[in-house]
Amino acid sequence: MRNIYSIIAKQIVEEAGKILREARETNTFSYEFKADNTPISNLDQQVQDYMTKRLKDSFDIQVMGEENCDEIDTSKPYWAIDPIDGTWSFITHENTSAINLSLIENNKPIVAIVYNPFTNEFFHTEKDALSYIGMLTLPLRQNPTVAVVNFKPEREHPIVRSVNQLFKEDKIKKLISIAGSTTYSMCMVAKGAFSNYIAHFNSKTNAWDLSAACLIIKNSGGFVTDLEGKEIDPINHKGYIIASANENAKNDFLKMIKPQIESFIEMDKKAT
Repeated sequence: MRNIYSIIAKQIVEEAGKILREARETNTFSYEFKADNTPISNLDQQVQDYMTKRLKDSFDIQVMGEENCDEIDTSKPYWAIDPIDGTWSFITHENTSAINLSLIENNKPIVAIVYNPFTNEFFHTEKDALSYIGMLTLPLRQNPTVAVVNFKPEREHPIVRSVNQLFKEDKIKKLISIAGSTTYSMCMVAKGAFSNYIAHFNSKTNAWDLSAACLIIKNSGGFVTDLEGKEIDPINHKGYIIASANENAKNDFLKMIKPQIESFIEMDKKAT
């Protein structure tokens, strides 16, 4: 990370991660449910407020986040924060939550950080650069074929049955389902732990949702597409995403899954 934005942002994210670790280690946090029945902890707002202040003190750049924040002019550069991606996992003391931070310019991420403070995995990259976990270049290992597929549990979506059928036919060597942070799972694709990852968004994404992880995957040689293999817009996407470690993993997975899901590719299009 040579960019001064990246250097300072890294420090801020690490400090925010320390707040989350200490709160969970001492079990000194509370939570409630939002109108959409998703949980929010008191740490979500606290960490976002902390990061916002630190970013504003360091840069003359706008800041927006998932929790309550000021309106911004998206035609100008801005920081996008998700203080806890995977709040359920944070609450239940799982280790699959992450902090997302990206710097957006011209509707594209130019600095990207995804940090899991509970496993101390720090994923980061910049525009036109390599992706890293800590000081190591990503991917740590290659997944040239469809070997390990991770999917976010979706009760109502038939793609879950389709993926299970491919596993039964031995077309997918290992199939796992990990909840928690979508961006952390995406970064595990960039790392080389998974060849592919599937998730679904019922509503349109915001800049804090996917932008950091998408740039990390792209700069590690991977792809984030819809069911038809088209690159998604991480700041404005609704429906399925498929994160793939490389071009072979992407093409092979889309080819094998297409016959089983053609009937609801159209459904996904209409939903967007």
